[in-house]
Amino acid sequence: MIISKTKGKRILLVHDLCDHNTMDESALDKLSNVLGEHEIEVLTATTAFDAEMMIVADPMIQAILLDWDLAEDNTHQAAKDVLNKLRSRAENVPVFLFADRADVADIPLEVLKETSDFIWLYEDTANFIAGRIEAAIDTYLKNLLPPMFKALAKFSQVHEYSWHTPGHTGGTAFMKAPAGRAYFDFFGENLFRSDLSISVGELGSLLDHSGPIGASEKYAAKVFGAHRTYHVTNGS
Repeated sequence: MIISKTKGKRILLVHDLCDHNTMDESALDKLSNVLGEHEIEVLTATTAFDAEMMIVADPMIQAILLDWDLAEDNTHQAAKDVLNKLRSRAENVPVFLFADRADVADIPLEVLKETSDFIWLYEDTANFIAGRIEAAIDTYLKNLLPPMFKALAKFSQVHEYSWHTPGHTGGTAFMKAPAGRAYFDFFGENLFRSDLSISVGELGSLLDHSGPIGASEKYAAKVFGAHRTYHVTNGS
């Protein structure tokens, strides 16, 4: 199986024929190559145990392609174990099942609820399947980050100058001396560029709890199980 080398998107292909010289392996290999052309890295596992270990070890897996007939087990317990492990750690990662159309009616409802789509390996083209997988990944990533972090990351991509507090102006003040430059390099530019004032309108307002700040407070309250959660600035 060819592993594509990419920077960002990453999926896990779980199929026990990944390392066999069969027709299925050839089709899977073609799909992996097309996914690589879409700049999606493909990790592979041939057993439920390997897949579960990879799910635990790599939280950046953004989709699972899972063989419903993994290990040729009539109870499909191997595939269920992989799905259960994934859902115990990530609720919204998209899952695509390899299955025969004739068997779909027999798949338990609880499995279907956790499945995003099916892959018809011999009915659709590899490019079409790759496109559906990429679209699912994009939707997952769009909703992955909490409100404040998402807004902060988006604002950082605008590359605006920092004319407000804090006085290091996006880290550039540290770059004027050797020790400061070492400090800047150690922590990285993103840390300083995202150290912003509450006067940045794009991030919302602490005064009326609007925008990304307000959305983040509501999100935090939901996470903590609180009636309300408020963000405050340190030292003010």
